[in-house]
Amino acid sequence: MTTILLALAPLAAARADAAPAQPAPGCAWALLNPAQGVSTGAWGWADLERRVPIDVDTQFNLASLSKQFTALAVLLLVADGRVDLDQPLGAYLESLPGELGRPSIRQVLQHTGGLPDYIDPLYKAGRGSETATVADTMAVLAAAPTLRFEPGVRFEYSNTGYFLLAQLVERVSGQALAVFSQRYIFGPLGMTQTAIVDRYPAALPRLARGYRVEKGQTQVVESSWEQTGDGQVHSSATDLHRWLVHLDQDTVLDSPGGRPLAGVRTALTQGQAVKPKGNYQFGLETGLLADVAAWGHAGGWAGYHSFMAYAPQMHRGAAVVCNATHLDVRAMTQRLLISGIGQLQAQAYR
Repeated sequence: MTTILLALAPLAAARADAAPAQPAPGCAWALLNPAQGVSTGAWGWADLERRVPIDVDTQFNLASLSKQFTALAVLLLVADGRVDLDQPLGAYLESLPGELGRPSIRQVLQHTGGLPDYIDPLYKAGRGSETATVADTMAVLAAAPTLRFEPGVRFEYSNTGYFLLAQLVERVSGQALAVFSQRYIFGPLGMTQTAIVDRYPAALPRLARGYRVEKGQTQVVESSWEQTGDGQVHSSATDLHRWLVHLDQDTVLDSPGGRPLAGVRTALTQGQAVKPKGNYQFGLETGLLADVAAWGHAGGWAGYHSFMAYAPQMHRGAAVVCNATHLDVRAMTQRLLISGIGQLQAQAYR
């Protein structure tokens, strides 16, 4: 296993900011700013019924922030020569029905594969509040296995694509994405509070519950869907700070076969310079936060919202994870990134 050249000191758990007088969901955040040192914080409640406060070690569903880790798993198999980015999905998942196997792995990673959506059909079938398995999802796709457009023609964000990439990782490696990622990504990177949940109930001791707050009413909003790849990574502010450090250091990981992968930032961004907007590579895309161009991603699922951004030119990054859907995670991430100051207050969507 390659030794990480610049060792990461264990992150001291920062004291959670004072919880509000009226129990309410909240957020945890991480700021990478070399001038500030380790900077994390939290406020609100992880579980209103049990009166458990959020702290920097509380775990949240990252939703689509997970995609960068799925992409990294695929790239580790590419490093071993077991996956070719320019081969079609069907070369590895031979049983894919209809046209679903036509897009290349690269096109799927970059959301240009034209794959149909699986989420809306499951909701229309009344499965929104029920457990939905991998088999259920494959059945939905098999019922309408037609591409929405010719692969490579245009960008269209696709959860289906990253779900299928999780199936590819399992098929090629012989390990479920959750197991593979723990062994070759989260473990080596020291992300001890990060895991992929692919079975319910989730066996995470510090998991925040998800909520929706509307018209002064708060209700639990959670999902027991078991698909991975497009989501389902759960993590904490402590570990998201570690991840931002790894992006900044461009940490090198070893593939399962012992081959060094290009640094994690180089691999996920394909070594491209950050642009103002419109550049989606492998689980990370470029965008403007105020006037700063950054790599990042948003996530939202059930009662969880998240946003992460890293600006390489500033060697600065920020992430905010919340267990309520009304909180503006992008605005709060922007505030941390631009100010570079480890202080944050709740900001709701207008």
